[in-house]
Amino acid sequence: MNNYDRREMLGLSLAGVAEMAKATGPATYLIARDEARDGDHTPSIRTRMLWTWDHSTEWALNRPGAQTMGAVNPYFRSADVFVEDYTRLLDWSGKHHIDAVVVWGLLRDSHGGVEAAKKLCDVAARNGVRLLAGVGLCAYGGVYYEGASPQSMRVHLHQHPELRARDDRGSPIVANMMACPSRKENREYIAESLLWLFKTVPSLGGVQMETGDTGTCLCKLCRERRKYPAGAMSWEDMALMYPIATDAIRSVKRNALIVCETYTNPEPHRNPKIQGAFGEGRPPWADECIARFPKDVYVQWVCDEYVKPKARFAWTEAGRVSNEGSRNIMRAHFSTYWTGRRGELAVDWIADMVQKSMQANCDAISLFGEVSPFHAGAELNYLALESYGSTANPKADPSVFLRDTAAPLLGGKDAADKFIRCARSIDQRDRIPAALKEVYAECGKQPVEIARRWAWLGNYLGSFVY
Repeated sequence: MNNYDRREMLGLSLAGVAEMAKATGPATYLIARDEARDGDHTPSIRTRMLWTWDHSTEWALNRPGAQTMGAVNPYFRSADVFVEDYTRLLDWSGKHHIDAVVVWGLLRDSHGGVEAAKKLCDVAARNGVRLLAGVGLCAYGGVYYEGASPQSMRVHLHQHPELRARDDRGSPIVANMMACPSRKENREYIAESLLWLFKTVPSLGGVQMETGDTGTCLCKLCRERRKYPAGAMSWEDMALMYPIATDAIRSVKRNALIVCETYTNPEPHRNPKIQGAFGEGRPPWADECIARFPKDVYVQWVCDEYVKPKARFAWTEAGRVSNEGSRNIMRAHFSTYWTGRRGELAVDWIADMVQKSMQANCDAISLFGEVSPFHAGAELNYLALESYGSTANPKADPSVFLRDTAAPLLGGKDAADKFIRCARSIDQRDRIPAALKEVYAECGKQPVEIARRWAWLGNYLGSFVY
């Protein structure tokens, strides 16, 4: 089916999509759940999300095919396990005030495609959680991540190789299957695909969308269109693509939750003449581009390099964002191989993240959610996400979390302090043998469910010195 045929089938033009989106009225924020929970008090953090890749999510334990690292990987588990993994994740999220779960790779032929996504949307709705599809607009597979679907960007670009992104010599970029954002055909294609997505899976809660952070098209059209430098990502590409995608979604589902990735921290970049790498500071032209973003979306930022344990860069008063017209969500890669160790305890680092994010005017937080809470480090991280910035812990005070949440799970306040101290011995591995003696002593004196968490810590620490 060619572009014209698809437009005829969907009744689409880019101008028509925009008009339909305007006619539906403004979007609504995801705040009802927080307000219902907290009565007359508005929590500091109003929205909490867990971010996942399908291939690295392992909540159904002891099943083959699990992967502990990577992005854009093949999927090696079965279709049944895919549904079981996310059913467990969504059930847990509903019990612990997680408002949305992002799934990159949501639509793949290998784990059930549309029918599996519909099943998970039903599970999400049952739990009062939004299921969000990760959608790449110029990279990362488009709407249908992997399969024979016309909504797969790989299929689209194989059929139309002239629409691929190119390097500065005019050759197609080989390393990643990327679409040129300057080509009208690609903009129409992504709008068509998003229309198809929300008509085909109407109970989907929304999307987290990205233009791509693995390189930018440097064809003649893109170089002439851009006023500012581009590197691994381009703010101008975001400003071009996000309104088109949002109009398409809202023409079908007005109240979809839409997250627009920036790959950037709001702190001004130290060198105002360059784009900067992933997770670095905001270039001077970012505000001009954000002004062109759609309204009533979540603008997503990154903080790994600006908070503990790294904190390579200072996060100052200049690193504040505006919430006029949209909301701001901060994400980090804690407890993943991207910035440390999968399943690692990060409750004190998450506190630093939430505190600084609130100071910067963010009222939403996103963390990776790929690891099962059977692993005590991940469990405590997720519970910290629930606690920090809530009405019960509005200042994201880690001592409040330890007293009210961690202590009952670990055998008391002193035991909780010991648990964190022992967990940190990973960074000074000569301390691990002594820490193991303390850990296994707790295993012997605690009730079974509490001892299970200490046993996890012992096995986790022991794996680094075995």
